[in-house]
Amino acid sequence: MSQINKGIFKIYTKTSTSFIKSEYATSERPMNRAGKPIIWKWGAERLKNEGAALELLAKFTAIPVPRVISCGKDERGVMHLEVERKDGITAEAAGKHCRMPSEPSHTTTGSCPECERIASEQVNYFIEKMVMPQLQKLKATETGLDGFVLPPPRIEQYDDRHVWEPKKATSGQEFVFCHGDLSRSNILLDPHTLQVVCVVDWEQAGFYPAELEHPLWRLNYTEYMNTYRDEAGIRNDIILIT
Repeated sequence: MSQINKGIFKIYTKTSTSFIKSEYATSERPMNRAGKPIIWKWGAERLKNEGAALELLAKFTAIPVPRVISCGKDERGVMHLEVERKDGITAEAAGKHCRMPSEPSHTTTGSCPECERIASEQVNYFIEKMVMPQLQKLKATETGLDGFVLPPPRIEQYDDRHVWEPKKATSGQEFVFCHGDLSRSNILLDPHTLQVVCVVDWEQAGFYPAELEHPLWRLNYTEYMNTYRDEAGIRNDIILIT
């Protein structure tokens, strides 16, 4: 049986074998307080971009990502992305309770700092030694992916321009492939071993200066949210891509 979760901007559907993100049909969009439909900015482009990113990664890297099943518009013109279902816990949730109850367990109640430590060490090693080197081997001379540029969420929230134009590399410069939001919430772990099993949510992936990929995987939730308030850092990031 399918599990459907309707968010503000998009619909998530889980089946026994797949995970689907989709836009709302125009007539089904949620309303804001003013009674106007809420529009998911660049919704179709985001899903298409993620599908293209996943296929590129599957072809040229060994990074564990969901396999694309289908990506496109249905008979109503609604864009969707369906990928194989990957189960696990997010890295940010690893320490909410002890994940290793076999004797002796780290703790029997409450949060588990030891599981948090183990997960952090494994995530840091996996991303920095396995994922980043492979991403940085993928190179291009124009920002974005297939002509579409969608900067990281911290930039998108700060600068609400309607179009981000692709930037051409200068002589001798190359852009590398970036996830765009490589935080702990987008890294799935095996709930028993706390090893990385998948990297998800590639909506904002593309080719950018390597400096744009901040080490968000090393940050806890509070530290991650602080990146949205770092206006000086965000302005520097904007300079990188414009």
